[in-house]
Amino acid sequence: MPDQDERDSREGWSYARETKFTQLMKKTKEDRQKFKEEVQQRSLDRSRQFISEEKLAHYEKATLIDKTTGIYNHKAFMRKLEYEIKRAKRYKRPVSLLLMEIDGLETYGRQYGSMIVEDMLKSATNICQKAIRDVDVPGRCKESRLAIIFPETYSSRAVVVGERIRERLKTQPINDELKHLRVTASVGVVSFPTHARDENDLMFKALEFLEVAQKEGGDRVYNG
Repeated sequence: MPDQDERDSREGWSYARETKFTQLMKKTKEDRQKFKEEVQQRSLDRSRQFISEEKLAHYEKATLIDKTTGIYNHKAFMRKLEYEIKRAKRYKRPVSLLLMEIDGLETYGRQYGSMIVEDMLKSATNICQKAIRDVDVPGRCKESRLAIIFPETYSSRAVVVGERIRERLKTQPINDELKHLRVTASVGVVSFPTHARDENDLMFKALEFLEVAQKEGGDRVYNG
């Protein structure tokens, strides 16, 4: 039978071996966790590298632009209108707003389908862009309405542009398949500070004038 010293020696060795094994397992676990974190970080870094400045600009633009017409969407347009009014207040200059809608657009949609509605909006947008200056800002407001901001412009000048757009819209075919189809538009024109002093009130007033033009039979520009 082993004596006490021998038993103590064996137990001490066993404890030392167990302690070393435990430490080894702990170290292995820590190394695995560290490796996992490094792999995740490298993966994250690679994904960040793939987003170039060009792609980032594309993503930012996608949040501002209406897909159908290629001009500002409603949210971005209202922000631009807010900016222009603040600027006009600072420099004591006018700003005009034009709001237009194709007459009977819902009826055309029911008769010809949603694609013709998109073609009409694209055609109207193209006419608007050709009729305005580089500093003027077109946008799509809601589903059926287009709008234009005219910085440093009195409403009389915006009315002239509105009449030009209205006349051109009547003479331009919507697409090659429906060359016989001609459409008209109702237009409301307002200005800061004559009709309102902030972007929301100005838009509401433009909508009010647009509805007046529609109630009077459409195919007209109304300025109060």
